[in-house]
Amino acid sequence: MTAILALETTAELCSVAIGNNEMVIEDTRVAMRVHNEIVLSMVDTVLSASPIEKHEVACIAFSAGPGSFTGVRIGAAIAQGIALAWDILVCPVVTSRAMALSGLELDRRLTEFVTSRRSRQSLVYAAEFASRSGELSTTSNDQLVDEKFYRGQHRVVSDSQVALSARHVFSIAWREVDTWTKAERGLPVYVEGDTPWRAPKPV
Repeated sequence: MTAILALETTAELCSVAIGNNEMVIEDTRVAMRVHNEIVLSMVDTVLSASPIEKHEVACIAFSAGPGSFTGVRIGAAIAQGIALAWDILVCPVVTSRAMALSGLELDRRLTEFVTSRRSRQSLVYAAEFASRSGELSTTSNDQLVDEKFYRGQHRVVSDSQVALSARHVFSIAWREVDTWTKAERGLPVYVEGDTPWRAPKPV
């Protein structure tokens, strides 16, 4: 039976899940800047707790960003490493889609809405979504905007309202098998204009 291993490392929480069409087992912990130290042991934990065998895992899905620059890269690197070691595919899940799914779980009445996730200072990553008959579609990809940009125009689902988890990453990957790809193509998602690097000040 096909199964998916899923990772969420783009926020303060570190989350790992494994599941198939019958069940999902998840381990989620608060991990301030220690994702790289605990994520592999969490993978072992969910594998041990699940009746799913390693050879049944066909894909490793990871929250691909945008999000914490370091967290996004950790998730991508771990996913690629496991996929190469196990000879399986990867599925980069745009983090805002997982966030949108979490928002829909809280309020099924949402039809057109925006996810808003803080980047730095007054800037947020914002993406637009529509939900019809249980189907989630992205109407505008993530962009970096002022946090007040969408205020009063759309229903906004912010990162203060929903928690990211590997369970949502799993759900997106399970629905979107056509996005599974080879390990080397499992790359992070970055937004134009967003970088942690700053040019040095002139001397």
